[in-house]
Amino acid sequence: MDINHLPAGSRCLVDANILIYHLDELSLDCKAFLERVARREVEAHLTTIIVAEVLHRQMLTEAVSKGAVTAGQPLKKLKANPHLISGLFDYISKVEKLLKLPLQVNQVTEADISASHALRRTRGLFVNDSINLACAERLGITEIVTHDSDFTRVSTITVWQPTDV
Repeated sequence: MDINHLPAGSRCLVDANILIYHLDELSLDCKAFLERVARREVEAHLTTIIVAEVLHRQMLTEAVSKGAVTAGQPLKKLKANPHLISGLFDYISKVEKLLKLPLQVNQVTEADISASHALRRTRGLFVNDSINLACAERLGITEIVTHDSDFTRVSTITVWQPTDV
């Protein structure tokens, strides 16, 4: 469903890709969604895994944009040159600024990890997606804002997607 039609008052899990598209200025839909979050029109939830994914991707983006590594396989290049990581810090302030929005960051529990195994078996989700979904289910969240169509295989949730990426 179109992210722009998410009803006011909805409680939703926000996937990492939505935050990344916003930070990288790739989607006006994602920007508009986060403006709605800022106005508290919707209740947005993250998991600690989602925050880690955003930090990781933003670190790689910064490494490429600063010329520390070239675009092809930046992770492999940073692993081979770990001293370059200490020169990357802008991504931290970008993500910290984002986290000042009224986003509720939820800890992943051992029970979430246990519940995620069945979600992988029955829905074919990857590990992080299944853990995030298990956390959302524990919290009673049935709406997910994402650009990942894998979640459409889960009949118990409603998937809200940006239309401009």
